[in-house]
Amino acid sequence: MSSTAIVWEVPEPLYSELVETQKELAFPQLSDLISQAVQRYLAETQQQIWEQEFYALQKQVRASGGFGLGETKEEVIANLREQRQALFEAEYAHPYR
Repeated sequence: MSSTAIVWEVPEPLYSELVETQKELAFPQLSDLISQAVQRYLAETQQQIWEQEFYALQKQVRASGGFGLGETKEEVIANLREQRQALFEAEYAHPYR
């Protein structure tokens, strides 16, 4: 795997904190600690982006009236059964006739 060097100037207090954390968490190199921290930050950022997009989609579905499956459990089940029957009739019923 190829790599690229980054030169990063940090204030002395932050550097001291990084070195102390490296020792406490038993990272062999300071760069290992920083690499893991960056990877975790990127993963959390991706998770937040996914959640925002998901919530936006939920909002859009609600604004358009939802999926039209019903309000109660029984209505949802009945509507899904109707949809399943309609799909069966459209796609698979003709070979059985």
